[in-house]
Amino acid sequence: MNGKLFRFSGLSLCILFNLLTVTAVEQLLSDRGNKLAYSNRAIAQTAEEQIARSVYKKVSPAVVTVKDGRGHGSGFVVSQDGLIVTNAHVVEGSPSVVTVEFKDGKQLPADVMGFAKGGLDLAVLKIHNQKNLRTIALASNGSTEVGDRVFALGSPLDPEFKDTFTQGNITRINNDGEVQHNAPIYGGNSGGPLLNSKAEVIGVNTSIIGSPGKLNTGMNFSIPVSNIRSFIAAASKKDLSTVSTLTKPQQREFTAISLNGQIINDKLTKDNSFVNLYVFRGKTAQKVVIEMTSKSMNPALALYQLVETSEGNQANKIVENDDRGAGDFNSRIATTLPADGIYVIEAKSSAGSQSGDYSLQAIVKP
Repeated sequence: MNGKLFRFSGLSLCILFNLLTVTAVEQLLSDRGNKLAYSNRAIAQTAEEQIARSVYKKVSPAVVTVKDGRGHGSGFVVSQDGLIVTNAHVVEGSPSVVTVEFKDGKQLPADVMGFAKGGLDLAVLKIHNQKNLRTIALASNGSTEVGDRVFALGSPLDPEFKDTFTQGNITRINNDGEVQHNAPIYGGNSGGPLLNSKAEVIGVNTSIIGSPGKLNTGMNFSIPVSNIRSFIAAASKKDLSTVSTLTKPQQREFTAISLNGQIINDKLTKDNSFVNLYVFRGKTAQKVVIEMTSKSMNPALALYQLVETSEGNQANKIVENDDRGAGDFNSRIATTLPADGIYVIEAKSSAGSQSGDYSLQAIVKP
């Protein structure tokens, strides 16, 4: 009996020891796995940061702020002897000599050498008596794809914000090669470079689609590197226009809308940046209903109140709507106005750059 008990107890201890050992090993492996996963994430994050830092360090000495005494834009150096590429609209109507400011604060005069022909939004400047300026290389034509990581560098909003570095991804490449991306840019970034992870120029930042409040929507557009290459080649042969060849887009003023239920038929196109704006005067506590319907796209509405500030009119968003209800992709806003004043209706598509016809009406409910 004692021998059997001894053998049984020994067997139980062996089993218990094995279970404890397996549990300890599993815990150890789990801890190592968690540490390894964390380490891999940290390594990946560090690698992404290193790429961004490397791009910035390589290109920032070659990116400039372009100032003409009336406003500013951005540009970048493409030759050691002082050729600078920017947008035509940055120096359109400028004096023949503008000022370019580098990252370190150095300011130099630059001649406006000429503009691209055929309505292309590019211009070239020249700093004289230079031999060893830092430059930015151009990427190969057709080397960009949707999803690629991109970086933007320039002077958004005000020259004091020069050397602002942002990043995002290519979200679309249009049929004409125009690059659409979501790296945040604003007014003042025009003429600055859009870069790939190799610190090469893949585009010149040129335009954005924004809201009445001048907020960036993440739909930003750049002239592709193929056009830039052709333009630089033309500039080297002095095959330039002495004046800007940009065609003037039709200016779209705010369209007045009455709150009487009258139906307005309109359309969204690239020419109006896929956004139409309607204005009305409202009163405190008015109950307003706005509806936008379409069979060719998914409508989206937003309502803003214009408020006067020391810096001019500011558009404050009150309410927005994408779908009218379950299974109904039309848009409807029903709200009570907070004060007497001017209000702006923003009519667009939920997809952002979707074109199509639509109907819009606004009415005051008792």
